[in-house]
Order: sequence, then C-alpha cells, then structure tokens
Amino acid sequence: MDGEVVLSTQALAKHYGRVRAVDGIDLEVRRGEVYGFLGRNGAGKTTTIRMLLGLIRPTAGAVRVFGRPIGHNQEWLRRVGFLVESATAYPNLTVRENLDLQRRLTGAPVSSVAEWIGRLGLGPYADRRAGRLSLGNKQRLSLARALLHAPEVLILDEPANALDPAGIVEVRELLRGLAAEGVTVFMSSHILAEVAHLADRIGIVHAGRLLEEAPRDVLASRAREYVRDAFTQSEREEALLTADLERYFLARTSAEVAR
Repeated sequence: MDGEVVLSTQALAKHYGRVRAVDGIDLEVRRGEVYGFLGRNGAGKTTTIRMLLGLIRPTAGAVRVFGRPIGHNQEWLRRVGFLVESATAYPNLTVRENLDLQRRLTGAPVSSVAEWIGRLGLGPYADRRAGRLSLGNKQRLSLARALLHAPEVLILDEPANALDPAGIVEVRELLRGLAAEGVTVFMSSHILAEVAHLADRIGIVHAGRLLEEAPRDVLASRAREYVRDAFTQSEREEALLTADLERYFLARTSAEVAR
C-alpha cells in the first residue's frame, strides 16, 4: 500500500527481566489505512501500544510518529487520539462534563461535544455520571474522548471491548468512515472477526514478535492454502466456509507455542 508513513517502529523491544514482552517489532502504518494488530491475550499488543504513545520507555528500538522520533516534544500528541486498555473517565462527572473537560484540554471546538455524544449514541446518558454507565457505554465515552479533537491518527486497544453486537457494528462503521476521510487507525484485538471485517492490513503478533504481516486479502488466501493442505475434505469445506483466517491465525500462534 502506497502513501505517507505516519506511524512506524524500528526493532522495538520491551523486556522485563528475562521476559521479552515485545521483541524487535518493525511496523509501518500509512495515512488513511486501518492496521489490525492481531494477537492472543498476552501477546504484547498493549505493551506495544503504550510504547507507541510514549507511556513506557522501550528497552531497545525506536518509535516515529509523523516521521519524527517521539521524545520530550509532545506536540505530536495533539494529532493523535487513543484508547488504551480499559475505558476510563472521571466517575463523578457526567458524560457531557467529561467530554467538555477533554475538549478544553485538547483545544477542540465547543460543538465537538454534542457531535460525538450524538455519533456514539450517548444522548440518553449525556447527563449521567460516568461511574454509573454500563461497561459498553463507558467504552463509547472513551472513544468519544479519543475522537473529540479530530485526530489524524487513532490508536485503539481492543475498541470493541464490552460493546454489544449493535455497538460493535456501529464502531466498525465509524472507523471505516474515519479511514475514508483520511484518518489512520491502528487497532489491536484478539477477536479475529473484527480485524478481518475492518483492517486493510493485518499483523499477527505472538510472544512479543511480529510473525506475519500482509494485506487482509493476502492473509485470507494463505489461510485457504493452509486449510487445503492441512484438513480432510469435510473439515476443509467447513473451514473454508466459516473460519479461514481464524484457523490460520490459531495454527500460526499454536506452532509458536509448541516450539
């Protein structure tokens, strides 16, 4: 995929003693694409995202955002929106008050609060304290906070977490629309179906290493080849119909576990 590289890592690593949480990851994410960072729980996805945002310091390697290394100058953060790990908000403030505070911190226009309350279906809860929201609506609020200042790059850690099926579809359509407008989306997930529906490119990460990276269609083709070679005729038909990428993903990561 051609285009300006807006987010990249070079040999990025994070070690905790003998534990290699992230082990030499090289990534390039281009403007306007949706990059799916796919891995099982504990694969190193959140640690990688925390390094992308400068929240923890790498043991080795580098992160570049908009072509420049991240460092003491935090101006690049004004061009980035993010949601890391669990949804967060000030529990004693209402949805509207949380967003208004975020608006003032980021310099977003006043109109952005009402806009994102509407776009993320938070209207019925706008005057409810955040601490009394369901997990799904807390996730919506966190997404609204990440999007309030119209970021150029959106970094999301498990964005479908705690959402009901309708909410998952809404967020999927929202992210697809943002990408069409030129917003770059980097999203981690352990749910293959969500990544397969949305991502332009997929990176499979396991035990802190990037096992494979390719456009979605290329990985789907490799999955079909794998199924043809590894399953009986009856198994093959079911796999090709229902779970090409899922079986391929499980096979790739299971092979690493067995080593």
